[in-house]
Amino acid sequence: MNRLPRRRSPKFTSKRSQSSTANWLVDKLEPRLLLAGDAGQEIGFAWDASGIEVQAIGDTGQEILEVIYNEERISYFRVSDQWETYQINVDYTSIDPSLLRIHFVNDFYDPAQGIDRNVQLGSVTIGDQVLDSNAADVFSTGTWLPEDGVVSGQGRGSVLNTNGYLQYGTPTGSALIVYARGDEGGEKMNVLAGSFRSDSISLTTEMTAYKFYLNTDLKPNSVRVEFINDLYRPDQGIDYNLVVDRIEIDGVVHQTEDPSTFAQGVYRNGSITSGNWQTERLEGRGHFQFSANEYTSERYTLDDSIASSGVSIITPERPFEVAHAITSQDESAVGWNQYFWGESGEYQKIIQVQLFDENGSALQSFNNGEPVELIQAAKQFLNNDSLKSTQFSLQNLEVDSQDRLLARLQVFNHDGYFRSYSNVLVRLTENGQLDASFGDGGFVQASLGGISSRASMSMDSQGRILLGNDVTIARYNADGTADNNFGINGATNIPTPQEPYFYSAESQILTRPDNSIVVLWGFPSNESTNAGWLIQLNEDGSTGTWFGDEGFANIPHQQFSEYSSYGERFERVVLDDEGRITVLGTQVLLRFTIDGQIDSSFGDGGRLILPSSIVTDGALLFDNTAGTFDVDNQGRYIVSYLNGVARITPDGQLDTSFSTDGISGHNPDEIGSLQPYSLKEWDFDSNGDVRTLAQNDDGFGIAYWQLV
Repeated sequence: MNRLPRRRSPKFTSKRSQSSTANWLVDKLEPRLLLAGDAGQEIGFAWDASGIEVQAIGDTGQEILEVIYNEERISYFRVSDQWETYQINVDYTSIDPSLLRIHFVNDFYDPAQGIDRNVQLGSVTIGDQVLDSNAADVFSTGTWLPEDGVVSGQGRGSVLNTNGYLQYGTPTGSALIVYARGDEGGEKMNVLAGSFRSDSISLTTEMTAYKFYLNTDLKPNSVRVEFINDLYRPDQGIDYNLVVDRIEIDGVVHQTEDPSTFAQGVYRNGSITSGNWQTERLEGRGHFQFSANEYTSERYTLDDSIASSGVSIITPERPFEVAHAITSQDESAVGWNQYFWGESGEYQKIIQVQLFDENGSALQSFNNGEPVELIQAAKQFLNNDSLKSTQFSLQNLEVDSQDRLLARLQVFNHDGYFRSYSNVLVRLTENGQLDASFGDGGFVQASLGGISSRASMSMDSQGRILLGNDVTIARYNADGTADNNFGINGATNIPTPQEPYFYSAESQILTRPDNSIVVLWGFPSNESTNAGWLIQLNEDGSTGTWFGDEGFANIPHQQFSEYSSYGERFERVVLDDEGRITVLGTQVLLRFTIDGQIDSSFGDGGRLILPSSIVTDGALLFDNTAGTFDVDNQGRYIVSYLNGVARITPDGQLDTSFSTDGISGHNPDEIGSLQPYSLKEWDFDSNGDVRTLAQNDDGFGIAYWQLV
């Protein structure tokens, strides 16, 4: 087929990094049974019809298209640089063209490499009806035209120059218009409306109407306009500010100056703040939330029906080393340390573990409700009276499928010249006694070799225990014996990429449901352009060459601005129910597919940049580098801030159903004397509520949170 004429974009906007879209391997997906909506003309065809056929051509042969029907993805595929027809077999009895969208999802422009991704759609055939992509009623969100650039509208042609979609037939629902400009030109905004989120829109200094047609009936409290690239460089005369005059929903005007509009990113009294300021200008990164007084959200609050002020105190001490796990009975297993001066005048230490029921009381069936002290028992097992209690530290606490508690203690040794570390695994039965079926009377001594103190522990679905540092991974059977089916004699060296400017660093181990292993490894020097590595091991300890590039997936450094340095560190990783891997760095989340490729369906091309500081719920939150990173049973991510928590949707957006900006601050009026900065070691129970280890004026204990 002859190639049709193409429109070309002048590429005046910046493009995403190539690393976020490279090395794609995409297969067509089997569609799910969906039903057509009531709106628009429905076109019926027989069960043995050919389904949907899409004609398309790409400029580079690397373009990716998604086919969306009724807000659900039914297929996605790579487009050739020649005209081809892509068939999607569906089992619909009817198709509503107004619910059909073809998305271009991996736009990329790099003139230095001669790369410019664009895609053109030909006809789309549904059964025996042919839809023309150039028709006047075809709606586009990603077409560039010389007269107005990239704006949304009907009849803009069949080419997608940027990430966006063609929608066939007249959209039903609401028409949204946002009137906005920048002070400098180059400011960028996102528009959120219900479940819709626009790609970033580059603004000029002229007030412009940006139009969106959505398949839903919008209310103003579901609309938010975000300012995402604030820049203030007085030395260069640069001051980015976003001005939003108003929005219109189906012709009804809602002003940003309305008292009900919440504004975050307003400069007042010498600082960036938030509130109902009745302004149309944002001087800092933030957003306008319309009709915020009608906005309802979820959040975690302390559940004072469980314990006094929602906190069950364990000890008046302030321990440095703590660990937390929830058993299959939703009971809290807690480990902590305490320092004290002994009778000999030496500084001493004890490490204790205890089990608490769902009501915050010490479980009487576990050691008669008393904590179990681990150091003295471990010293007896090691038969080394010269060891001091301060040479022991608590590193991990895990609970297996039989509610047995497994603690990892690390022992530090120093002979005057060299230091070394070894690990002692201690397992207790559900009643708090040493488990005689594990190792030697409940103990296993594990030495990973080397002098590194960095180690982690995990369990797989068979109850086997994996222990690793930055060099070696060892696996033990559930009875504590070395698993000789893993590596050589139960251990294997972590395969490392042939990458200069990289150092060994703490490895975090995840086990998949199939008992294969994902390792988060490495710490870059300033010369490295990578920020870390994900390494895949098969169940037997061999390298999983199907993952990433021969078993290695590099975590690209995230350049947040032209002034940032190579300082991003990725030290936490979670696995969701679909097998995707998400890593959290200093300021960014990155998600990888099950086979180790950047997942472009997440956030902005695979990543979500979190605010390093934010004013929300009347509180200033900052520092998301410590605390919990987890994923709940609905695929939503939880990230701790210093005195708050962020929730991220499964597709990588700050969850506006959680709070107005997706981040909830802990209001001092709600948490009483609880010290917000002490919240750590979050765990989800079976209801999706969370337990945290925390401190208040009375000491250290468990905080019980409910989602309301």
